[in-house]
Amino acid sequence: MADVPVLVCTSGTLQGQVFHVPEGGLNLGRANENDIVILDDGVSRYHARLLYDGGSLWLQDAGSRNGVFVNGHRVTDHRALKVGDVVGLAEHTFAVRWQADLEDEPTDPRDDETTEAPVKESRKPWYWPF
Repeated sequence: MADVPVLVCTSGTLQGQVFHVPEGGLNLGRANENDIVILDDGVSRYHARLLYDGGSLWLQDAGSRNGVFVNGHRVTDHRALKVGDVVGLAEHTFAVRWQADLEDEPTDPRDDETTEAPVKESRKPWYWPF
């Protein structure tokens, strides 16, 4: 399997869920139209967008009120992401990983904390990326 970037939610109500980032990317926010719906009062209806194209992963703030953070630094426009980065939206944090790395990790059958989260089929982006 080719390397596919994933977001692993490490804190917040979605903690433990894994989200694949398909070619074309994902929309994140509180509105149901987003690919990843985050029900958190600190998250805007249309908070951020991840764009995955040609092996590069980018994060863009969609004009959110509370901002998007990478490794503790606010992203005001867009920023390239790499494996190991931590993305923060209000009370939620997401670790950027490779799908293949998750498959290589030893699993403990008693530890059912990480679950595969369904991602909605992407529609047209709700704004132009960059």
